[in-house]
Amino acid sequence: MSEERRIVVSIDFGTTFSGVAWADTTQPDVQHVLSDWPSVGSSQNSPKVPTELRKVASGWQWGFQIPKSAKRSRLFKLRLDEPSDTKAEGESAQELTRIYLSCLYSHFISVLESKLSPSVVQSTPMDVVVTVPAIWSNNAKQETEKAASLAGFGGEQKIKLISEPEAAALYTVKYLSPSVLQTGRRFVVCDAGGGTVDLITYEVAKVQPLQMREVTEGTGGKCGSSMLNMRFRRFLKQIHGDKYWTDERLVVALSEFEAFKRDFSPKGEPLTLKVDPSLGLKRDRFTIPQDDMATKIWDPIMKDIICLIKEQISMADEKVAAVVLVGGFGQNAYLRTRVREVIVSRVRVLQPENGVTAVVKGAVIYGLGSYQPALALVGIASRVARRSYGTCLLTKYDPTKHNRDEAFWSEKEEDWVVVEMCWFIRKGQSYPDDKPSKIEYQCDVPVFMGHKPQADIEIFSNDDDLEAPIHISGTTKRVATLFLDLHKITKSAKSSAKKKKLGWHRYYCLTGVIEASYGSAMITYTVKLGGVTHDVIRIRYE
Repeated sequence: MSEERRIVVSIDFGTTFSGVAWADTTQPDVQHVLSDWPSVGSSQNSPKVPTELRKVASGWQWGFQIPKSAKRSRLFKLRLDEPSDTKAEGESAQELTRIYLSCLYSHFISVLESKLSPSVVQSTPMDVVVTVPAIWSNNAKQETEKAASLAGFGGEQKIKLISEPEAAALYTVKYLSPSVLQTGRRFVVCDAGGGTVDLITYEVAKVQPLQMREVTEGTGGKCGSSMLNMRFRRFLKQIHGDKYWTDERLVVALSEFEAFKRDFSPKGEPLTLKVDPSLGLKRDRFTIPQDDMATKIWDPIMKDIICLIKEQISMADEKVAAVVLVGGFGQNAYLRTRVREVIVSRVRVLQPENGVTAVVKGAVIYGLGSYQPALALVGIASRVARRSYGTCLLTKYDPTKHNRDEAFWSEKEEDWVVVEMCWFIRKGQSYPDDKPSKIEYQCDVPVFMGHKPQADIEIFSNDDDLEAPIHISGTTKRVATLFLDLHKITKSAKSSAKKKKLGWHRYYCLTGVIEASYGSAMITYTVKLGGVTHDVIRIRYE
């Protein structure tokens, strides 16, 4: 049994708060969530820890260790998905992420060793699952995976990624009522966190065992609770100006707002801040009217989230039985009230118990199922592609479907040819979880390897709502490059292949297959060429 035992750990790396959970494969029904964190005092009890860093002379403080009034680095997760990254505390978003996850890793290992003993932790293999926003680019997801690996979480096993809304669905589905969990019933999962809000609609494909399938393209936006903080900052500066609201004063004000917004209600008590006598306010207090708090700070964000929910319901042909609100921001009572006000009465709006830890617990469930399918409490039968993915291949010019301007004469092929986009994944189509999409291609390998072979395969994506274009267009973007090792191809495979001659060069004409599997958070690629399966050596995302 000791040889089969594994530890599955999940990291919910959030914009404002992060969480860690783990499970032992000998007790797969129990997901342990870390709740004791190092703080300014001795420890802080909370299901999550602030995603914050502060550089000090001795190194770095993180989470609850940072004093309330101290300046800190925050929201660096959001910068992972930005084209250009500005540095904070002298560090890039990637480096801040690595440092923060290193702190998280050290604390997790210390907790695990106190629970299981150091010898058990050292001798037991560990699988790691990291959650990422579904709306993120592949490059941002890869940067997160790389940071987690450098932080210590990457062991012998490759880190697995799962989208945050799928992780939430895997956990919360067991809290849905029997009336919802019927074959064919649909429900929207709205994962509202600190930075992003991710949504997707699932349909119950099978009850025993429980399986779900995606029925819509996932949607989302950067309208999480941290956007409330940004609007709050802007509001304060508009009232009293930049000169008064210095960074030091804003740190204190935002700390007060952070506690206030958890239970905000337009009918509740207003937020009052202590201010400097120089403002000339009565008793040196600034009270923000509830009408201003609602209309200028909250309601624009509520509107964005409600629009996303309505969009999902529309995409699901209005056949939705429930909207499930999860994530830290998803537990907000005012958000639930606003959603209930605008969603038709037949659609239930649910906030499952422990929704704040739904993502991190669901990621553990996913990890257990990846290790041993029998441990999977819920299965994902298929997913809907958010965009089209493919590669460009040389093919014979066909005047009935190709643009004449794209055609050119190829001495190698001795014919008119075009560069055609071959899409192995198309936006809006459903793809089984365990069945890759395939396209055939030809690779010409030089007979004399002194002439460098073309071993790179470029991957493109397209977001067009209509049919993806047959030629590279302005909406087609290169998103990745696959690098192969052609030296793996055997001599017998080359000798049995056809040969071509062009000038002084001769080529083996090998036929192959590119396979793409549409997963929860990333697309995985495999190339079969010359009778050999090539695990892609390296993928460069752009």
